Amino acid sequence: MAQKARKKSAAKRGKKSKPAKKTKARAAAKKSKPAPKKKATKRKAKRKAKRKSKPQTIGDRVANAYHTVVDTVKGTDQLRNKIEPPGTSETS
Repeated sequence: MAQKARKKSAAKRGKKSKPAKKTKARAAAKKSKPAPKKKATKRKAKRKAKRKSKPQTIGDRVANAYHTVVDTVKGTDQLRNKIEPPGTSETS
């Protein structure tokens, strides 16, 4: 466990005297001078909160999956027809 630092003796610390006149003079000097004006800062535009979308139901998920599969099959069919037009097969 950490140990606390021991206090130094008064002789080692030296006398601490607070000059009252200096602090009053400084306080008066600070009051008389006007504070420097700050430069105008650019404000960032606040972002609009995103609208929360409704959670997908099971039916929506199934429909999306079905459409994905149908689109994939159609895309594959188009590629096959592009490579070898129908009716030109060598096997038939």
